[in-house]
Amino acid sequence: MRALNLGESLAEIMQDKNIDSKSLASILGVAHETVNSWKANRGGIGLSYLVRLCQHFECSLEYLTGGTEINTKPKKFVLENFGKQVRKVMKARDISTYKLEQETKFNGKYFNVWDRGSDPKLSTLIELANYFKCSLDELVGLE
Repeated sequence: MRALNLGESLAEIMQDKNIDSKSLASILGVAHETVNSWKANRGGIGLSYLVRLCQHFECSLEYLTGGTEINTKPKKFVLENFGKQVRKVMKARDISTYKLEQETKFNGKYFNVWDRGSDPKLSTLIELANYFKCSLDELVGLE
């Protein structure tokens, strides 16, 4: 199971790009305390903010979260509905909804929430990527 460290990676990327928490917070439209909480790995960060960070820093989600030291910048930063994207990954791996429900905690309720546009948290993304044995970028559809 991969152990990612968004906080450490984010702090390093911010230092490399010479941007402080207040500036990044202003760009993202959040409080600087929010950025500081991400850097300290406190609280959950949703997928839409992860993608906005990837866009701003021109990096992959795997790189942003510390899953790799090599930045393979996606060509596309547009997200599909997350429920639809998970179904694509399931289909590519020949995993049924029934099998996913039996082997994980992710039942139909999760899909209903994702289908309505809810943002999964990083911890959910990591669980699913580990289950599917795929990168976070593949899981969320960043190419």
